Amino acid sequence: MTRTIQPPKSLRPLTPDDRLRHIPYGFRHSSATHGWNGLRVEYNTRQPASDFVHPPLECLMLVLTGEIFPERTDHCCDNERYTGDGLPHAVNLLPPGIESRWRWRNTGDLTDSTHYQLSPALISKVAEEAFDLDPARIQFPVRYYDQSSPEVVKTLTALRHELVTGGQGGRLCAESLANVLVVQLIRQISNRQGSGEGIRGAGGRLPRHALRAIEEYVHAHLDQNIALADLAGVAHLSEFHFARLFKQTTGLPPYQFVIHQRVERAKRLITAGQLSLVQIAIEVGFSDQSQLTRHFKRVVGVTPKRFA
Repeated sequence: MTRTIQPPKSLRPLTPDDRLRHIPYGFRHSSATHGWNGLRVEYNTRQPASDFVHPPLECLMLVLTGEIFPERTDHCCDNERYTGDGLPHAVNLLPPGIESRWRWRNTGDLTDSTHYQLSPALISKVAEEAFDLDPARIQFPVRYYDQSSPEVVKTLTALRHELVTGGQGGRLCAESLANVLVVQLIRQISNRQGSGEGIRGAGGRLPRHALRAIEEYVHAHLDQNIALADLAGVAHLSEFHFARLFKQTTGLPPYQFVIHQRVERAKRLITAGQLSLVQIAIEVGFSDQSQLTRHFKRVVGVTPKRFA
């Protein structure tokens, strides 16, 4: 049995934190404590049959359905309505500032979905930096169970993996994926006006002095949760263009470069034999020994214990 939940009247669109008080279920995983800039991701594999009105949000919201999905749904938002079966591995998209209604019924398993909220500031920044677009000219339509953009689904899935594994790639990974996601959404889903398909300044490489400054910064801050904005600031570039140029220059995305540097320092510390693996993991910026072991084996081919 489902019950309809009406939200209290809100004077302003809800923030990601406010939203949690207005939905009839909780989340097992949330990026709220990870410090991901411009992005909130929440995931729960057990959402019961529900019928509720979702208040307007200040962020662009996407819902990615998983393996388990409702057999009967009824959604309504901004004069767009979907009634029928839910679809797995599909995207629901809700623009900011619009109230929506969500109703689903299950005949067996509970529904499985991941919720993403992208801040207006992040969308505006990527629109301007990547496409030279006036953010005011970008509109996102309501989408229900959209399976037309496999690239978007792949990026959303990668972000969910980061969330449920404890953010192994760090802020750099999540924030880089968020930038990629916004580019994909603008290209493939938005009703934008102006500018072509191409990304502004798509070619080029980082100057040697900028790459050297980035390397020095990373080595000096390996034990910290480095953000994409930190490295972009060192290079005096926007976050989007820095991430793109860095990969074109080094062959690695920034977060993979940082992981490789952490593993290299871990190798030196293991060889020195003065610290335990737990201490080494913290010293090089991994959250715990298991994260060190996972990345070490992937990069080096053996576990830290075998390497020692």
